[in-house]
Amino acid sequence: MACGARTDMSGEPIAEGDASTDAKPPKKDAALDVGPDVYVPVGTKCVRGDASAPLAWKPDDAGVPLRPPLVVSSGGPVLPLPTFIPITFDGYEYRDQVEDFVASIGCTTYWRDVTSDYGVGIGVSGPPVHLSETPPTNIDDQQIGTWLRNKILQKTVPDAVQDETLYVIYYPSTTTITLQGETSCQSFGGYHNEVSLSDGRKVPYAVMPDCGSFGQLVGIDALTGTTSHELVEAVTDPEPMSNAAYQLPEPLYLAWALAGGGEVADLCTFNDDAFFLPSDYPFYVEHSWVNHSDWLGQNPCQPTSDVYFASAPILPDLIPYDIGLGPQNAAGVKIALNSSKTIDVKLIAGGSWSGTIAVDVFDGSQFLNQGKKLNFNLSPSTGQVGDTLKLTINRTGTNQTFGMEPFMLRAHSAGQSSSWWGVVGDP
Repeated sequence: MACGARTDMSGEPIAEGDASTDAKPPKKDAALDVGPDVYVPVGTKCVRGDASAPLAWKPDDAGVPLRPPLVVSSGGPVLPLPTFIPITFDGYEYRDQVEDFVASIGCTTYWRDVTSDYGVGIGVSGPPVHLSETPPTNIDDQQIGTWLRNKILQKTVPDAVQDETLYVIYYPSTTTITLQGETSCQSFGGYHNEVSLSDGRKVPYAVMPDCGSFGQLVGIDALTGTTSHELVEAVTDPEPMSNAAYQLPEPLYLAWALAGGGEVADLCTFNDDAFFLPSDYPFYVEHSWVNHSDWLGQNPCQPTSDVYFASAPILPDLIPYDIGLGPQNAAGVKIALNSSKTIDVKLIAGGSWSGTIAVDVFDGSQFLNQGKKLNFNLSPSTGQVGDTLKLTINRTGTNQTFGMEPFMLRAHSAGQSSSWWGVVGDP
C-alpha cells in the first residue's frame, strides 16, 4: 500500500504517524547552526563498508498463545542495502537537517532494531539532489511519478540501482499533494510508491510534504518522525502496487490493515507513544512493528523496553473476504444489521507487569470519514491483567469500502497504549 492515511479518534483528519498529546515535547536543538549559512551535522553519517544484509527472521516455535499478527511477505522484494537519495528544491527550509537525517538514520540502533527482521541492512545516503526549479502549488502522485521518471532519464537525479535506490522527495509547505483523492496534511503526512522505468525497473520513492506539525511535534521533528515511517516501510515494501513484500498482516488478521494500513510502521501509528526521541540519536523517529518481539509476547512496536500489555477481543467467527489475493477468512464477529452480540475481551501482558488498564473502543469507519457503523458498550471499561471484559457490539451499517466493518480497541496505562483490531461481518 502506498499510503497509510488515518484520522484521529474524533473523526477529524490527521496526518499519518500522528503523535498524541502524550508524546514528548519537540526537541529544540535537533540541529546546530553556526552562523547564518553554515549547518553542522548532528547525526553520524552512515557508511556501509563490506556489511551485508541480515537474513529475514522466521518463527521457529509456537510463539505465545494470544498475540497480535505478524507482518508477512507477499513475495515481493525488499531493499536489502538501501541507498537514499534526498531531493529538495532551492529555498527549502529544512534542507540541511533532512539531508543530515537521511544520511545518518540507516546505521543507528533504531534502524537495526526495526528493519533486520525483514532482511534489511545498513542504509546510506547517495548524493543529495538540489533542484532550482519552483515546485508546483498543487501536484498529484501520478504527476510526481512521471516527473521523477523524467528526472532519472535526464540524469538530473542519479540513476536507480535495482534493489537499492530509494528517492526521498521533500516538498515545501506551499505545495499541496493529492494521492488517490486524498490530500496531504489532511489525510496523510507522507507516503511511498513506485514508478516504472522504460527498461522495466521499478523505482521506489517516498514523498514528504511539509505539514508544519503532527500533534506536539513541529518543524524538523515532525518531518523526521514521518520520514522514518516512510523509509522503514519503503525498504520493507518498495513495490507496493505491483509486487508487495511486507505489506499486510497474516490473512486471519486482515482487520489490522483495513483502517490504518498494514505495513510495519502503520501498525504502530495509533499508539500514544508512536513518536519518540532515541537516547543515542538526535532526531525524532517512529516506533515500528518487529515480528520476533511480537512472537515472544513482547511489545511489537520497537525499539522499547516497555512491557507489552493489550486488550485482545476473542473473535469467534471467520469472515470471508477477497482483496485480490484469492478467497480468505478474517477473524471477526458475525452480526446481522441492526443486531447486537457480546464478546469477551482479555487483558493480557508480557512479562511481569501490573497496573490498571483502561480500554476504549472505536469504529474503524470513523478513521475513513465514513461515519459510525457500530456502537459499543464495554463493561467494565478498566481492569487488571488476566481480567475478562464484556464488549457488546451493535451493528447499524456496513463499511462501503470493505463490505465489513473494522473496529479497534486501545488499551491505556501510565502514558502507554496499544491497539488491537477486529472486524464485524455478515452472518
